Amino acid sequence: MQIIDKEIDLNLEKVLTSVKEIFQELISQEKIKDGNLVLWVPHEVSSLIQIGWENGLTDDLINFLQDLAPEGKWTKHDEPNTPFRYNFFEHIRTKLIGTVSMTLIVKDGQLILGKYQDLYFYSPVYKAIPQQKIFCRMLIFSKKKQAV
Repeated sequence: MQIIDKEIDLNLEKVLTSVKEIFQELISQEKIKDGNLVLWVPHEVSSLIQIGWENGLTDDLINFLQDLAPEGKWTKHDEPNTPFRYNFFEHIRTKLIGTVSMTLIVKDGQLILGKYQDLYFYSPVYKAIPQQKIFCRMLIFSKKKQAV
């Protein structure tokens, strides 16, 4: 088994960003046939979500979170002199729907996901912190053979 660690840099422009193709491209670049990708998000107000790719579904998810954890309801958490004053609602939204760690399976050079599934990076603080990272540890069980 081979282990390779990579940091994936993101420049976010919206609250939900599809990252599936980033990892599929990484699999191709590293010529991974079979293995696992172990992903970890270091920022506490960001997470990874595995959900359907249809726009209506992602829009409904964002609206659901806004209804479930509205801005301004909880005000004990405070970070003075930052853009994150009273942002407990963002912490809660992140924890309700995502995870900071995820393992993905690679089989025959492809991510194993459901037919309509996508992988998203969720960050309600993307405007204040557009540069985010995902740490990726590739556990490579076998590589694609080189063409002769």
